[in-house]
Amino acid sequence: MAYDIKIINGSIIDGSGAKAYAGEVGIKDGKIVALGNAPEDAAEVIDAKGNVVCPGFVDIHTHYDAQIIWDRMLTISPWHGVTTTVLGNCGFGVAPTRAEHRDLIVRTLEKVEGMSAETLFEGLGQDWPFETFPEYLDAIEKSGSAINVAVMIGHTPLRLYVLGEESTDREATEEEIATMRGIVKESLEAGAIGFASSKSFTHTGYKGKPVPSRLASTEEIKELARPLGELGRGIMQATVGPGLSFDEFDEISLENKAT
Repeated sequence: MAYDIKIINGSIIDGSGAKAYAGEVGIKDGKIVALGNAPEDAAEVIDAKGNVVCPGFVDIHTHYDAQIIWDRMLTISPWHGVTTTVLGNCGFGVAPTRAEHRDLIVRTLEKVEGMSAETLFEGLGQDWPFETFPEYLDAIEKSGSAINVAVMIGHTPLRLYVLGEESTDREATEEEIATMRGIVKESLEAGAIGFASSKSFTHTGYKGKPVPSRLASTEEIKELARPLGELGRGIMQATVGPGLSFDEFDEISLENKAT
């Protein structure tokens, strides 16, 4: 067979900017090998009559960090054509998290993202299958996912992991920043696609306190971004706020540009 899969009778949108057109798609070894006209035989033929055949969508801003542990379908993103989703936005997440801080992480997600704490507690269970960020990635890989997943390490759980409950009250010491920077680098090496943070005044967590990342100094955020430059890969995502806006983004970008 020339193709493993052939999709016929669909309305193709190929991502080039061209208008939709009727045609066929031939797939072999997981790759598109024929587009528009696929005349050869296939092991499987899918009739897409009445449907659009197009590239999958990448959802760059989600908060599935907890949900992925119990919902490998990442409901409802695939229903809308999403084939890749990015977790860890705004510096939120569930790893790294010590056992004694699980309640704080859940309550923070409840307040700042409007999630159901009851659902989060039920879904994550009594014994979370991870503590560190690399362990979290391993847990995701073990349970599997219906679509592609990329994860950034979040500033809020990172600060809570290193500073404890004081993370919502004060800036970090040089020693604590160094520890966090090491964890960011370790996480990138384990597979994180970047580092995320937030200084937005709208991000208020449990008991009305600011989320931990809001207490970070601009210098702390710059230091935590440095592993991106050191390793020559990864992205930084952030929600703007005092001490973290366009000027700071410009400085961080220039300081970590590839050489």
